[in-house]
Amino acid sequence: MNREPIGLYIFRYILGLGMFAFMCMLYWSSVLIENNLKIVQTDIGQIRSELYNLKNESERIRDTISNLPRQSGEYSPSSSSLSLQKPIVRPHMDPKLPNLLTEDPFYTKILPKMLPKHFSPQGIFRQTSIGKPDNLHPFSPWAEISQWQSLCSISLANLEFGRYETFATGMAIKMEERIDPEDGGFEYWIHLRDDVFWEPLEQRFFSDRFTLAPHFLHKHQVTAHDFKFFFDAFMNPYNQQPSAVTSRNQFQDVQKFEVLDDFTLVIRWKTHEFKNEKGEVVKRPLYRAKLLTGSLNPLASFVYKYFPDGQKIIPDDTDPDTYQTNSVWAQNFGMHWAQNIIPSCGAWKLDGMTERMIQFTRNNNFYSPDRALMERREVEFKNTPDAEWQTFKTGDIQASFLPQGKLLELQDFLSSPLYQEQAKAGKTIHQLNYIGNMFFYIGWNQKTPFFRDKTVRQALTMAIDRNRIIQQNLNGLGVEINGPFTPNSPSYDHSIQPWPFDPDKARRLLAEAGWEDHDGDGVIDKKIDGVYVPFHFKLTYFVKNSSSKSICEYIVTALKDVGIIGVLNGVDMADLSNDFESKAFEAIHLGWGQGTPPEDMRQIWHSSGAKEKGSSNGIGFSNAEVDQIIDDLDYEYNPEKRLALYHRFSQIIHEEAPYVFLYAPMIKLLYREELQNVFLPIDRQDLIPGANVAVPDSNIYWLKKIQA
Repeated sequence: MNREPIGLYIFRYILGLGMFAFMCMLYWSSVLIENNLKIVQTDIGQIRSELYNLKNESERIRDTISNLPRQSGEYSPSSSSLSLQKPIVRPHMDPKLPNLLTEDPFYTKILPKMLPKHFSPQGIFRQTSIGKPDNLHPFSPWAEISQWQSLCSISLANLEFGRYETFATGMAIKMEERIDPEDGGFEYWIHLRDDVFWEPLEQRFFSDRFTLAPHFLHKHQVTAHDFKFFFDAFMNPYNQQPSAVTSRNQFQDVQKFEVLDDFTLVIRWKTHEFKNEKGEVVKRPLYRAKLLTGSLNPLASFVYKYFPDGQKIIPDDTDPDTYQTNSVWAQNFGMHWAQNIIPSCGAWKLDGMTERMIQFTRNNNFYSPDRALMERREVEFKNTPDAEWQTFKTGDIQASFLPQGKLLELQDFLSSPLYQEQAKAGKTIHQLNYIGNMFFYIGWNQKTPFFRDKTVRQALTMAIDRNRIIQQNLNGLGVEINGPFTPNSPSYDHSIQPWPFDPDKARRLLAEAGWEDHDGDGVIDKKIDGVYVPFHFKLTYFVKNSSSKSICEYIVTALKDVGIIGVLNGVDMADLSNDFESKAFEAIHLGWGQGTPPEDMRQIWHSSGAKEKGSSNGIGFSNAEVDQIIDDLDYEYNPEKRLALYHRFSQIIHEEAPYVFLYAPMIKLLYREELQNVFLPIDRQDLIPGANVAVPDSNIYWLKKIQA
């Protein structure tokens, strides 16, 4: 066999290596090209977003100008916020009809004079909150999340500052009341601002599992469709979030919610026939129809209708009621990919949430610069009220509510060297005392045999010394109450005396109901279905609140004195919420925050929620006369008759004793020197004639610079 020269082998070897290297370089080049194409594609999306944002440059310039102080030295309000915009055509507005909304004189005239010359928002308002929420879902049952949502959103109308049952402009610039001439139907025609926008979402708030589509990375105008979307979301029967269930019950009388164009919507309310004092038949909508209409918020349709890749959850949503009825969308919405953010169109923007805190930054694009008077807000998560209190003492936060039981500790702290140093540094502590718009209670689950008899419930109330709780557990920071309203409310009936502390009478009432110690073991019992059952129950409470724990410990001790055995059942916040919503408790210690007057008792007391999972009627209370009063109040417009109905309601609740109404808290708000505008509107009749709100409003707080 002929052999090839060795040089040829070497040549072939080198040639093979060269071909291999060439192929590697070709592959590497193709990968680089592919990656570059991806980068270019991303950059194109970003450029598209930037081009969209440039279209709104005039609005940003306008807002920057509006944030500057006026030459007179007063902080510029928002009265001229539309001056740089081309007016939109409003074919549906009737100039002959009066506007139900007014400009709030506090923000247009009073607040600018209360602020210093050349005022500019500055500083970080630091607060604390108990517990970290699992998510920030728009219909979360957490009260704190509802407050954070309101910071970042806007409602159709606002209450005038410091005054209940008033209506000032918000997203709506005009609200008209119209009566359909054909059937007498009652409608609100609402005309919206055209200068409010949803801020772009930010990729940094999301995990690396997905990349946001360009659709989410630019501003979107807030329109009537967003308000319709909000209404549809809570009216969807497949949305079982507790706050959605509550809203659904409140808006049952809405017959039509129609979007006429981007800035006009019509809400038609069901009317009922009544005879007036002259015997004439008149039609009336729900008394709270205007208040409920004005309270509506937008829901970010550019977010919650979509998957993160920009595809719609429901591809064909041309039916105007799609989101009010579709179960697939509701299921996706319940665990939405954006449930850990708050889309922002209000005075504040979410700036992120970590395991330690949630942060907000002032929205410089918001049309009304007077609604955010600081640069940032930070809320640090704490496990207990005691931890909140310790954080305040260090000076790390500017305001805190003094925990019940810490009054003596406060006095000691104010005389300590640490505080003296803080005071010299400009961190003097001021105090504001007021009755909180809430009450605390022990609720008896009426599906439990022990608590079905009102005589037993009255006895339980009389066996508990509420004044002792106020003086010993709360250091006097509480007020005894007689029912479900707080003393500052016009609905409160001061003629009703709270049940007295009377253990002897409690024992007699229990005996009348058949509960006696039949076997001499010190525990009362009663024959139920042929068997003697001892009075033995669990009292559920939030385990991380030391005040709740001490109160429940006393209650168990007090009830033992009348022969009843209570077992403490301390649970965390998640289990407490779940037990209440599912009615899986025997007795529970909780509190209710009160809504603004006129109070709506349907949420807590109407029998329609007695067996409904997730309803606020967690104890399963049911009373036919109470139901009738709630129904009558819905359509009663006469102030005197309304007051009489509220008082009759209070008398029944007092007699039925479904709760032990423990106390309304006396709030002691502590705040540092730098925090300004901390006052009760009701105390400043010189500024706000007719003010009846007796709690401070943190929306007008501002921070002054402390000289070192």
